[in-house]
Amino acid sequence: MYLQSPEEAKRYVATLKRRIKAAPAAEAWLAPSFTLLPAVAGACKGSRIKVGGQSVSAHEGGAHTGEVSAAMLKSAGAGFSLVGHSERRAMGEGDEVVHAQLMAALQSGLVAVLCVGEEERRDDGWHFVHIEAQLRTALVGVHPFIDKIVIAYEPVWAIGKSAADAMTPENVEEMVIFLRKTLTEIVGRTAAHKVPILYGGSVEGENARVLLASGVNGFLVGHASATVDSFIEILKACKK
Repeated sequence: MYLQSPEEAKRYVATLKRRIKAAPAAEAWLAPSFTLLPAVAGACKGSRIKVGGQSVSAHEGGAHTGEVSAAMLKSAGAGFSLVGHSERRAMGEGDEVVHAQLMAALQSGLVAVLCVGEEERRDDGWHFVHIEAQLRTALVGVHPFIDKIVIAYEPVWAIGKSAADAMTPENVEEMVIFLRKTLTEIVGRTAAHKVPILYGGSVEGENARVLLASGVNGFLVGHASATVDSFIEILKACKK
């Protein structure tokens, strides 16, 4: 909810479109609030910036007040949706709900960015068990849609910290290996290696380049994307 009016969102997009030329190899996706989707999608037309939703309903329609369906997202100009973001999970969206949302997005033709991650930092391996459970529940029946899935790993405990206090590149690399291994067990090796893996947890311009060397394919950026200046620094780090 960093940007709240269509005018503010359009100004953001106009600036981003102008400055993204400094990061020619980077791909930028924007997930604005539902009310801003049409304005952002319209402003991004003709550019390489993709637009999507922050969440999606598991329901196609009917008496579900406050919900926004995949079809509604598409009609507003979305090409993807986040699913299972940590802030949505904190509001009570459990693994079964996330699975239903994921399937609704995929069956409608949207790309689904599935968010997984642990709430607290622990050294006993609990986070691996937790994340494996999230993946296995969410990815039941996704084989026909594997080319429309992106995995975003967001360790909740690392969000809001400085780059120096967030996850180390070694920790991120370990998680990427684990995610690839688990994906291979669920969908097979060939399909698993088609799935992009993003990292989200206090990503800034100063640590983006070194985190990319950990094997991630990109980032799920939170507060640092609220201003074009900080977002562009991350995009520049993705030049390779």
